[in-house]
Amino acid sequence: MKQSRAYVRLPAAVAWLAAAGFAAAAPAAGIPAEIVGEPIRRAFDGVTDDLLSGGLGAEGLRGPAPGFADENAPTAPELRRRAIWTNYRGLSDQTEAGGFGRLSGPRPGERIAGVEYLAAIRTPDGAGITTVMLQIPAGFDPSRPCMVVAASSGSRGIYGALPTAGEWGLRHGCAVAHSDKGTGTGFWDLDSGTGYRIDLLATRDADDPLLTFRPEGGAALEAWRRAHPHRVAVKHVHSRRNVERDWGLFVLQAARAGLALLNREHPAAGAPRFTPANVVIIASGVSNGGGAVLRAIEADADGLLDGAVVSEPNAQPGVVPGLRVRMGERPAVVNPGLPLLDFALLHALLQPAAILAPEAPAPFTAIPDVQRPLWEARSAALAAAGFLQGETTAARGRDARRRLEEAGMIREALDGGTPNVVFGVWPAIIHGYAIALARAGVEEAPCGLSYAATDAQFTARALTLAEMARLAADSAGIPPVAGIQLVDESGRFASLGSLEHALCIRALRRGEEADGSPLAAARADFAARLATGLGEVTMGAGLRGRPVIVVHGRLDALVPVNHSSRAYLGRHRMRGEHSLRYYEVQHGHHFDAFNALPGWGERFVPLQPQLQAAMDLMFARLTTGAKLPPSQVVRSSRRALVDGVPEPLTADHLGRILSRPGADAIRFRRGTLLVPE
Repeated sequence: MKQSRAYVRLPAAVAWLAAAGFAAAAPAAGIPAEIVGEPIRRAFDGVTDDLLSGGLGAEGLRGPAPGFADENAPTAPELRRRAIWTNYRGLSDQTEAGGFGRLSGPRPGERIAGVEYLAAIRTPDGAGITTVMLQIPAGFDPSRPCMVVAASSGSRGIYGALPTAGEWGLRHGCAVAHSDKGTGTGFWDLDSGTGYRIDLLATRDADDPLLTFRPEGGAALEAWRRAHPHRVAVKHVHSRRNVERDWGLFVLQAARAGLALLNREHPAAGAPRFTPANVVIIASGVSNGGGAVLRAIEADADGLLDGAVVSEPNAQPGVVPGLRVRMGERPAVVNPGLPLLDFALLHALLQPAAILAPEAPAPFTAIPDVQRPLWEARSAALAAAGFLQGETTAARGRDARRRLEEAGMIREALDGGTPNVVFGVWPAIIHGYAIALARAGVEEAPCGLSYAATDAQFTARALTLAEMARLAADSAGIPPVAGIQLVDESGRFASLGSLEHALCIRALRRGEEADGSPLAAARADFAARLATGLGEVTMGAGLRGRPVIVVHGRLDALVPVNHSSRAYLGRHRMRGEHSLRYYEVQHGHHFDAFNALPGWGERFVPLQPQLQAAMDLMFARLTTGAKLPPSQVVRSSRRALVDGVPEPLTADHLGRILSRPGADAIRFRRGTLLVPE
């Protein structure tokens, strides 16, 4: 029997909190979860197919990509299996030495039978749909019901939380309600008018009720399309919704829809069998999914969610006036909490030079030979523009690292930033998020970039029929992904970004040109909408007294802890609240999958096992009243090299969350968050 809730009822915010810049999440009482059309129901026997791995098991997930009987017309089950494979590949280190099959991922021979529903859910404003998937494992016990509400990471689709929060829920017999949080793998091929349904099938039926995304634009979009052939629109970027603002609402919708579908599968006479009052409901997500879950708790006026566990969240508390974060004896970071767009802009500008500093260890930060001249030229251009000092590449690299560290980045985390430059992560973020935040359409294309597949000459081309058919299953969200790249006005490859592009986005963010002159009218309008959008996604860290656990790797090179989890905890404590626990993993970073790369496995530990441990703690808290351990640094340890190869990962490498952390406790005193070195 679910215990009665004992949430702390907080007094209304006092005036000085508002004056200090604290945001308040809009409450979401009675948020609707209207199901569009008929949900798609599938049953899996746990032998030929299953809920956790698409029938692939650990062995198949390690293997090559699942194929299709007809590559031009794959079936929905084939696309589902491919999407599950794609998400595992992007989110986990699948090597046995890295713990896959032991410490995370499906166990050898493990298959989880059960039922899976896919449903299109109308957004609260009625203007679009999100996708919800409910998985009910065969081990679900209606007499002791539990449900995990899982939000996909990044811009991933509905299977984007299956390898993380979904794994814990299914293995523990809980129903799992997944939300794609309004991003999903929604694409629209402008050449052919092809979009994607919630079951990943390509369709040219613009009126299909299960279509995930179709861009708005009318005559303006059509004129732009004719002038820019072979372009692709992306739901997260081009939906004109600022979907990040509503991520929390979409998670709450998933909770409501999950309960409705659970009652459909296990009906009872009279009143619904399962309600928020008798189902233990834990929300969980990683990265953007973690940020979405925190937003959901902030907005959950109805008490749908009992608690939450998130990992490496994109938490955006905004700059917190008066807050200081001090790690050991290092200089304090004052007023942390830069928005994602701002710290991404800093990295887009400076990190191409920073990765060339002699301090960056090799081969861990090896740069492809073909790219090195590009970044050396970028370093020189930054110096010429006055952003860096130094007469040599090495000197400019050191200056770039110093500036990033002064802006609140942890120096050891900067060592892991090379892939973000080499793979074009920062240009992708500043481009996509600026458009999304400003609610801009495809045809606005700020700074001249857009999305397209490219040919051998790095020029925009049409997608093949086979590429189009599998695009939703092969994608992880915002390009560059699945062959879709950033291209410039002429259609040339631009996924690695340029200094001009970064400076253009910077001007839109600042609301003025680099020389201080005003923006032209169209750019000024975009800048104003961008500023409004950033204000809409600022978080307040008010958790309504509900227990929340945040796990984050100290060495995260993508979502820096000082501007996300640490700042969020500080804002939470400055509100006078105490329901959040923060566990910072000493050798954790952002991408567990990178641990399989040479030089990475011996430096980092994965976060997925710690997410599972934190879920265990939260479940015990909600079902038995067990106390959550205090906030702390989790002392992980690096793997030794044996004959040049990292030794097998064990639980000892991961470190443990301690009930009495002693000197490793993270404390808050008089406006300063104190984090042990």
